Amino acid sequence: MMEKEGSRYHVAALAKGLAVIQAFGKDAQALTLTQVAASSGLTRPGARRYLLTLRDLGFVGSAGREFHLTPKCLALGYAYLSSVPLWHFAQPVLEQLVEDIGETCSVTVLDGTEVVFVQRIPRQRMLSFGVTTGSRLPAYCTSMGRTLLAGLPPTQLDAYFATLQPTRFTAKTQLDRRTLRKIVERDRKRGYSIVCEELEERLTGVSVAVRDARGATIAALNASVLRPFRSEAALLRPILPRLLRAAEKLGTSVATRAAPRA
Repeated sequence: MMEKEGSRYHVAALAKGLAVIQAFGKDAQALTLTQVAASSGLTRPGARRYLLTLRDLGFVGSAGREFHLTPKCLALGYAYLSSVPLWHFAQPVLEQLVEDIGETCSVTVLDGTEVVFVQRIPRQRMLSFGVTTGSRLPAYCTSMGRTLLAGLPPTQLDAYFATLQPTRFTAKTQLDRRTLRKIVERDRKRGYSIVCEELEERLTGVSVAVRDARGATIAALNASVLRPFRSEAALLRPILPRLLRAAEKLGTSVATRAAPRA
C-alpha cells in the first residue's frame, strides 16, 4: 500500500534534479554536459535544463564547457545534520573517545546498501582512498555496516542480501551472502562487530550500535585500528568497553533531547 502511495506522489522533476547533483563527487568534481547526462541517466537536453536551473538557483557553477557544484550544496547536508539531535552530541563524545583509546573514531548511518560517515575524528590517515564526512563505504565488508545491518528488521535484511553483489577489496573480503548473513546475525547477538582487513589490508574496524529510547539502531559508533595485534581479544579488551559506554551516552543524550517537556 505504501509503495503505491509513494509512486502516486513521486515528483519526477525533483528526482531528476537530485540525480544531476549526485552525478558529481570526489572523482567527478567537474563534468561536461555529456558526462552529467550519462551519469544521471538523462538525455542531453534534459540534463542541460536541470543544470541551468540549478545554476540559476546557485547550486551549480560553470566554467567553459564544464559544470561544478557550489558551496551552496553544503546547505543540503547541513540541514540533515542540524535536524537530527544525535549529531549535536556526537562531536564531544567522539573527541573524548579518541583521546581515551588513541584510535580514529566515526559515527555512521545506513543509506541503502552503504554506510555514510556523518562524524569522524581521524587519529591518522586510515584508508588509502581517504574518508571524510559524507564519504560512503559498502555495508557488507565494514564493521559499522554490519552493525547497522544487524539493526534492520528481518524483511529489510532479506531484501538487502537478495540483491547484494559483493566486490572483493582484499584477499580476506567475505563474498558469500549466506556466510555474511550468519555473521550479521552473530553480531546482533553479541552486540558488536569486528572486521579485519576485508576493506583494506592492515585495517581493523570495531563497531557498536547507537540506539534510541525504543532500542532501535540509529547509528554505528566505530573505532578503526591500523596496527598489528596478537588476537581479537587483545584488541577488544581496551576498546570495546569504551565504545559501548560512548554509544550508550550518545543514545541517552538523544533520548533526553527528544523527550517531550512537561
